[in-house]
Amino acid sequence: MSGFYISRRRFLTGTGAWLGSLAAGIRADEQNFQTVSIFHTTDLHGHIVPTRAYDGTENLGGFARCATLIRQWRRESPHSLLVDIGDVYQGTPESLLQKGNLMISLFNRLGYDAWTLGNHDFDWGPEALEKNLALSKPPVLTGNIRVGGKLPGTLDGAWKSVLPWTMKESGGFRIALIGLVTPGLPYWLAPQTLGSVVVEHPLEALQRSIVEARAQQADAIVVMAHMGFRHADDFANPLREILKQAPGVDVLLAGHTHQNQPSWTHGSVLCSQAGYHGIHCGRVDLVFDRNSRKLIGREAQTTLIDDAFALDPAVMELAAPDIKTAAEQLARKVATVVRPIKAGGPNNPLARLFCECFAAALQRNQTPVDGVFHGTFGTGDLPAGELTVADCWKLLPYENLLVTAELETRELIEMIKEDRSVRSSDRILWPFELRLGSDGAVVSFKHRGEPVAADARFTIAFNSYDAQSGGRTLMRLREIVSQNSAKHRMTGIDTRGSLIEGLLERGEIG
Repeated sequence: MSGFYISRRRFLTGTGAWLGSLAAGIRADEQNFQTVSIFHTTDLHGHIVPTRAYDGTENLGGFARCATLIRQWRRESPHSLLVDIGDVYQGTPESLLQKGNLMISLFNRLGYDAWTLGNHDFDWGPEALEKNLALSKPPVLTGNIRVGGKLPGTLDGAWKSVLPWTMKESGGFRIALIGLVTPGLPYWLAPQTLGSVVVEHPLEALQRSIVEARAQQADAIVVMAHMGFRHADDFANPLREILKQAPGVDVLLAGHTHQNQPSWTHGSVLCSQAGYHGIHCGRVDLVFDRNSRKLIGREAQTTLIDDAFALDPAVMELAAPDIKTAAEQLARKVATVVRPIKAGGPNNPLARLFCECFAAALQRNQTPVDGVFHGTFGTGDLPAGELTVADCWKLLPYENLLVTAELETRELIEMIKEDRSVRSSDRILWPFELRLGSDGAVVSFKHRGEPVAADARFTIAFNSYDAQSGGRTLMRLREIVSQNSAKHRMTGIDTRGSLIEGLLERGEIG
């Protein structure tokens, strides 16, 4: 990987200090050259105030701090555009309160020029998504979907704002912005969650948009792709494939994989990805020759957003009521853990706790099940002490719904065998016990201690993510659950709410 990282200290010495040797030469003859800057965020996931990075570093990021840097950049570089690469609002309780409306209102207030749908922007279902689309002042660029069989750019109602691409003029130059979403959607989200949306492979939409943009005399083409950096392409991130087969792209702004990759190239395309949760904010500078109108220079960077950046007052003024309400909710106690609860292992006590709470929630809603298939999200053991709503958000960070399906004995065995081949999985099928021999043959299969008959059928609960294949790790399960005989049913009961209710009922656990 080639590229460079420009530190905040170097940036803060002024724009002229960090544009690089090419731009330094250009400034000697500024009348003949024009710089257009593109500022980008991605994978904010509703984070407005500072948060924790995956490596444990505290007090980083948040949209309110990003806004401070963006305003500073704008003052120094008035010929600029501001975009977001998707996964805007799912992930925090303050964003969930208004089902994402708060984040879109913040985009409106800060004057975003465009944003792209990410996979998690669909998580709360069609109604929530459509309200956010209707609220958005900037266009929402996502070309590789169909809605009710129609392509973006031909849609009406709330979907009218969704376009495959748009042209923005800045500094006298025409910048084409093309938007794409990861094709992995159907492997994470149920059809009921996607509504009438069908996702397509991004290549054809990208090729089509490039042709249209060039026909309208675009001076540069920038792709906003909610797909991201990987050492090799995968089903959800086919960046190398599409860039190779769709020539004409000048810059690709990436997302989805939560990687901070300030600058890399693929062929002739400059690529950049600005991390996650606002912990980094990205910038690309495009330098044009005024006479020939040719793009003659490109540079990219990301800046770490730490406590050197203040919280933007306008962002905080709008967000403060929801942040306060969310903080009060998160602080509420739900249970006392009297002894540490282990995660992982053959019996996985933490996963068993989840399963028991989910089964109880389904029972209360007149949807009894014989078993629950679920794991943990790698949060580790649950220590002794008070357990709050905030802890439940850490245990179950996604708004997955519970689904049920009727499965035969052989299908349950196939499902368990498939899951055991997934190295990272700690899922259990509670309250079943399957023992396999070294040759993979079934030694015993029991339900609540009793042998399971070969011709038995059981109603099993899953979270909606696993039922769709768990990101293509459980493809056989996806096939089994989708059969008509399985009588697949989306219950509308969410896993985190079920856990909180179950803990409140118990009071003490462990």
